[in-house]
Amino acid sequence: MQRLTVLVTGPGGRIGPHLLPTFRERFDVRLLDRQPIPNEPETIIADLSDREILRQAMEGADVLVHLAATSDEAPFLDELVPNNVVGLYNTFEAAREAGVRRIVFASTVQTVAYYPHETTIEVTDPVRPITLYGVTKVLGEVLGRWYYDRHGIEFVGVRIGHFLNYDHPILLDPERSWSRDIWLSPRDAAGILSACIEKPGLTYHLIFATSVSGRERLSRKPLREVLGYEPVDNVRTLFPHLYPDPVADP
Repeated sequence: MQRLTVLVTGPGGRIGPHLLPTFRERFDVRLLDRQPIPNEPETIIADLSDREILRQAMEGADVLVHLAATSDEAPFLDELVPNNVVGLYNTFEAAREAGVRRIVFASTVQTVAYYPHETTIEVTDPVRPITLYGVTKVLGEVLGRWYYDRHGIEFVGVRIGHFLNYDHPILLDPERSWSRDIWLSPRDAAGILSACIEKPGLTYHLIFATSVSGRERLSRKPLREVLGYEPVDNVRTLFPHLYPDPVADP
C-alpha cells in the first residue's frame, strides 16, 4: 500500500515532537513551521500569512495535519486573529488549491469547557467555549464543515484534552483530578492523530482525544466508532496511588 504524504504545520510546538516518530514510521512527512526546529533541517520556514508558500508546501500531499496556532488564550486582535483566524483560512484554502483530500485539525477541549465538571460531554453537544482561543477553534471546526460540504475535503476536528507528559507535575498532583479526567498522553496523541490520517472512508467528524481517564468527562464514543481506536494509556493503571477506588472508568 502506498504511503500517504502528510504535511504537518506547527510541528515545533508542545505536541508535534511527540507525534513525529510515529508519523515517520507510517507516512512520508513534510514539516512547516514559522521558525527552525532543532534537528529538522528540511522544515519549510513560513508564516501562515503566506498562502503561496503554504500552497507550494502542500503540492502532492494527501493529508494536512494543522497544529499551527496561537495555542492558548492571548490578545484577540493582535495574536488570535492573525494566527487562528486569518492563518487558519489561508491554510485551509491553500489545502484546497493544492488538492489535499483530508484535513486533520487540532481543536481543543476549550470549545466545550464551560459545561459543569460532573457532566460527560458528547461531541454533539452545543459548543460552550471557555476562552476566546476556544472560540477560534470552534471557527476551525465550522470552517472544516464548509470545506467538506462545499469542496469535499474530508475533515477530522480533534478536540485535544489536557496534553501532558507522563511526569508532568499537574498530572501527578492529587488535587488535579480534573486534569487527569481529560488527560491525553503522548502515546495516545500519536495513535489518535495517526488514525485520523489513515482511517479510510471518513467524511466530516469531530472527536475528543483523551486517554482513559479517572472519569469519562469527554466521551470517547467517537474514538471507537469513527476511528476504531482504543486508548493505550489509563491514568488508574499508570498512577494507582492516586486512585484508591479500584472501580475503573469503563
